[in-house]
Amino acid sequence: MTIFIVVCCNKSMLSAITKSFNKKGFTLIELLVVLGILGILAAALLAAINPVEQLNKAQDTSLKNTATQFQEGVVQYYSTHNDLPWDGTDPTVPNCYPSGGGTLTGIGLDQLTPCIDDLVADGDLKASFKDAANLKYVFVTNPNPETPTLASSTVSCFAPKSASQKSDPLTKFTQSGGACAAGGTCYWCAQ
Repeated sequence: MTIFIVVCCNKSMLSAITKSFNKKGFTLIELLVVLGILGILAAALLAAINPVEQLNKAQDTSLKNTATQFQEGVVQYYSTHNDLPWDGTDPTVPNCYPSGGGTLTGIGLDQLTPCIDDLVADGDLKASFKDAANLKYVFVTNPNPETPTLASSTVSCFAPKSASQKSDPLTKFTQSGGACAAGGTCYWCAQ
């Protein structure tokens, strides 16, 4: 036997109960507005982060480290030997000058492997330095064009890709370390 309990109520109470059961979700317009707001926020976040710029910054940092390490290795070598690692006058030291000449002008580090080996053997650079994938993007000039009478002066440069590194005050040189012309490609140099 089933017993039904009927509760008697007024018309306004019945209408409120009916409305609360009929309103269960969001309207299509409400969902579209929320999705539009989320899309605008995502676009703003992506613009603020700019993944391509972040990647370029990371590559520039790697190149800056490579140029600086090489420059410090050359300075260390010069301080202990009173000569550069590519001089060519000492028969025990490799001659890295192109065609036996007496200058390096914007030569990629990847072309100086015998001299890098000498710096590694001497302990001025780590052994892993010569295996760096970015050696061909760092250019060495000797003597430094800003101090051409000082034969021991060397400069190591790279062309930055990130906007922040391009606007760095030290990004003002040519590939071989001279002053960069307005509108030309400017390089960051370790001296």
